[in-house]
Amino acid sequence: MGALTDTKLRNLKPREKAYQVADSNGLVIEVRPVGHKAWLYRYRLYGKQEKISLGSYPALSLAEAREAHLDARKLVMVGKSPAHAKQTEKRRLSDDLQIVRGLAKAYITDHLAGLASAKNATAWIENHILPDMGGKFLHEVTPADCIAIVERIKRKGAPAVARKVLEQLRGIFGYAVDRHLLTLNPAAQVRAAKIIGSKGSRERVLNVAEIKRFFDAADNFATSPSNRIAFKLILLTLCRKGELVKTAWEHVDLEQGEWRIPAANAKNRNGHIVYLSQQAISLFRELRKLAGTSPWVLPGQDPMKPITHTTLNQVLYVARSQGEKQTWLKDIHIHDMRRTASTHLHEAGFSSDVIEKALNHTIE
Repeated sequence: MGALTDTKLRNLKPREKAYQVADSNGLVIEVRPVGHKAWLYRYRLYGKQEKISLGSYPALSLAEAREAHLDARKLVMVGKSPAHAKQTEKRRLSDDLQIVRGLAKAYITDHLAGLASAKNATAWIENHILPDMGGKFLHEVTPADCIAIVERIKRKGAPAVARKVLEQLRGIFGYAVDRHLLTLNPAAQVRAAKIIGSKGSRERVLNVAEIKRFFDAADNFATSPSNRIAFKLILLTLCRKGELVKTAWEHVDLEQGEWRIPAANAKNRNGHIVYLSQQAISLFRELRKLAGTSPWVLPGQDPMKPITHTTLNQVLYVARSQGEKQTWLKDIHIHDMRRTASTHLHEAGFSSDVIEKALNHTIE
């Protein structure tokens, strides 16, 4: 019997650096800074140290991990490398059109190649679709499997990405139908409006050009210099408006480049540290000068109190009515900045766990 129990596993908390806790005979659980827990089997074969990933906890339970570990140990006992066997199987599956991973590979090569959207579409497939169903046979995939992927992305606050991933699911399995590998497209049976919400629901995402335009336009908003800087910091730090409004200078350490958001100031009541870029630090230094003797980063008319929660909304409302030149602002809200950040980071291939941590979302 190994040293680990389900209670011990549930109570393992992330630290600043990844660490491992042993079970038995080379089976360990690795706890990573973002909270992810991965099963690893470490072994020595022909004098060489090797390791293999068995899966993630709790998706792979303690009992299942021990069973997979035993299977891998049996290979080592007869002089075979589990890591090499896994790579061989991966290569086989990647070329098999009856497997989702192989089908996706062919779809990317045949259908996406040359398209302007190829880079983003490939990232959506590799980051959101293949980790969940890459190893499944085509006939095993159900509409419920597709819904599960889309709903998870939506819950993480990225409905626009969820819609794009659903488009790729439909494209991949439509590609299979066209080649008579499937009779029905499981993703075509998923109604986006029922799962993600209609396009009329709030899912505005600024493109790269709009981000720059908004950043530059903030300099001309009819408000105080500190409020103009606030819009830029919201873009740069992914913070919530309310978190910035409630920030006192005692929460900001510009030497360390850290902004501490106390639990009382966070929407989800989870304390959070924002690690500041040099650009963000420069903006905070400007705010420090503008604040004078006020203890608040964004002081109001009474410098002993911060601006109100609605001040920045009112500034943006006024900016929208500043003639025809500002009509492009009419459908942009402050919270769209966080959605924009989440969408672009997902498209760039960053881990969902890292993005959720940066946004200070509660990770279930």
